Amino acid sequence: MNHTFRSLLPSLLLIVIYIIADEFFGAVTGMWIIFSLGAAEFVYTRIREKIYDKTLLLTTLFFCIPGLIAIWAKDSVFVRLQPAIVETILCILLGIFAFSSADLTRSLPASYRKNMQLTEQQLHGIRKIIRIHFFLITIHTLVSYLALLFLPQKTGDFISNPLLYILLGIYFVLLFMRNRLQIAKMKKEEWLPLVNEKGEVTGRAPRRVCHSGTKLLHPVIHLHIINEKQEVFLQKRSMKKDLLPGIWDTAVGGHIGLNEKVEDALKRETFEELGITNFNARFLGRYIWESPREKELVFSFLCTRYNQICIDNDEVEEGRFWSKEEIEKGIRQNTLTPNFIYEYQLLLVDLFKNRC
Repeated sequence: MNHTFRSLLPSLLLIVIYIIADEFFGAVTGMWIIFSLGAAEFVYTRIREKIYDKTLLLTTLFFCIPGLIAIWAKDSVFVRLQPAIVETILCILLGIFAFSSADLTRSLPASYRKNMQLTEQQLHGIRKIIRIHFFLITIHTLVSYLALLFLPQKTGDFISNPLLYILLGIYFVLLFMRNRLQIAKMKKEEWLPLVNEKGEVTGRAPRRVCHSGTKLLHPVIHLHIINEKQEVFLQKRSMKKDLLPGIWDTAVGGHIGLNEKVEDALKRETFEELGITNFNARFLGRYIWESPREKELVFSFLCTRYNQICIDNDEVEEGRFWSKEEIEKGIRQNTLTPNFIYEYQLLLVDLFKNRC
């Protein structure tokens, strides 16, 4: 977070200084101030980051437009319409990013883009915010044109300048309050670790977010139990489950908690779901399972020795051993979860062949 803020700080200061200079010293003075600062940042970025930052250059030139208009169209109607004209250009830029497939990161400084990686979900969220800004500023721009042309000068000047900042300020305050409420709500939820394909922890997120279609990769454990008859134990998911209630599933399945080892999660989930306190398990493999709601890194284990099975919880309705023929029939009749079917065909079928 600190590195991100430091990377964005020069451009944020550029915008803030321009607003202050334009308000207190006029468009022409503001143009020279912003041009000097933008040129200095461009040279600094070129020397320090070894990057030719075209975005910074275009941003600087964009903020020079009001001053150029003031110089070129002195004492004309264009001078009074200058704020609305600038907003029009801004609306065009926002519209391009909001409603096209243009790369959103191109609007950020090169020093930030260099170290930035955004997921599809994050890009969707950013584009949604840009669209809100587009509609807000477009409406304000249309009202500004009308106010500057047909209302008294003081009223038009207020609507075209301070009113925009007030509206944006209200929006950001509401957005900040909404985010704080969401964070407070998320603190009460179960948080899960986020991992890469190697299983290395890269972050964390609330369970609800992981299951909301964000496709944030998080780790889970599965345990398959096989008896002497080569039958596979399956559990019937509780009807209280919001996902696939009443469908037969892997014997044990659950999330790996924050700062929890895979082996510890395996023991905990096995006890919670089946009441088994003593068992031997061997690692079968890991794979990525993706559904419309989530994306999991599954660590799969096989158990042939255990002390007891005692189901006494709200997550499992019942459980029993299934023969290979029953499983094949269940696959055809869609009475098994898609995840178990995939894992059965990936890891267990060959295991049965080797045992026969």
